[in-house]
Amino acid sequence: MHDSIRAELDLAIKRVVDTSDFIIGQEVSSFEQGFASYCGVQHAAGVSSGTAALFLVLKALQVGPGDEVIVPAHTYIATAMAVSQCGATPVFVDVDQLTWNITPEHIKAAITPKTKGVIAVHIYGLPADMPSIVSLCRKNGLFIVEDAAQAHGASINGKKVGSFGDAACFSFYPSKNLGALGEGGAVVSDNADLIEKVKLLRDYGRTDKYVHAQVGYNLRLQGIQAAVLSVKLKYLDGWNAERKNIADYYRAHLPEDLTMQQVPEGFKHVYHLAVIRVDKRETMIAKLHGEQIGFGLHYPIPCHLQEAYVSLNYMPGSLPVSETLANECLSLPLFVGMDLFALKHICTGLTISL
Repeated sequence: MHDSIRAELDLAIKRVVDTSDFIIGQEVSSFEQGFASYCGVQHAAGVSSGTAALFLVLKALQVGPGDEVIVPAHTYIATAMAVSQCGATPVFVDVDQLTWNITPEHIKAAITPKTKGVIAVHIYGLPADMPSIVSLCRKNGLFIVEDAAQAHGASINGKKVGSFGDAACFSFYPSKNLGALGEGGAVVSDNADLIEKVKLLRDYGRTDKYVHAQVGYNLRLQGIQAAVLSVKLKYLDGWNAERKNIADYYRAHLPEDLTMQQVPEGFKHVYHLAVIRVDKRETMIAKLHGEQIGFGLHYPIPCHLQEAYVSLNYMPGSLPVSETLANECLSLPLFVGMDLFALKHICTGLTISL
């Protein structure tokens, strides 16, 4: 991925070094403008990670002790931990059997007088049903934040994720569809006041040098990472198209009993990961090792059963779809630059393994 744009990356990094534009400068501002435009919103705030993005936007929305925020159980733990870091309680709900995403029905059943909002995760790069979720949240006076950490460029009927909720949070971890050369993240929104609050919080609550309006944090996006991301943003749609081609090959050539996410009509999946469900996963893993085929496991312990959340008293069997996915999901190799030989080898190996 980096080889073909190495000259552009080197120039961008050199520019930052030459100008000493390392912290909250022109490089960050330029990337924020470009990324907001890409997402179809007015504003963006670059921050130090995807987790920081979630935490800061929740703080800006005044989430705190006594509040509940509804989150899916089938996601990376950062979604829930951002809620906990605010002193609030994550309320875990199950996900859809086919799309593996949170649904309005799951959300509606979990709303209590303490519910302040919802975080909808676009798992693996497939958008959740945002039009329906937004409608439900508006009717119930709840905020809606999109966790788009895996979904850069995904869309519903041409409208990009990041432009549906009150705000959206992105991760630029190196393995993401749009990845930095290290850590990075962003909050995007059409709400200028919300973004200004995030920008204040990310930089010690500072309004001027040594002038601090409130208690804040050091969660800033670095200039070098912003410069790198500005270069890579130009190539994101092309890379996403390549990812989809790889996923389409898998769908066409995998055995029928190895199922992938169902993509609803009008939804654009950007395939941060190509995930299949495997009934006898441990047997499959042993055979894949023998065929020298790599794989990943996302996420083998659902959030509600993690030791970190034992105090919330969720029991095995309480969220059955999320628990089944934790036991059956297996991520296939998928990266920009994969060739047909590798894809054929993987699909043959998976067929032999059954």
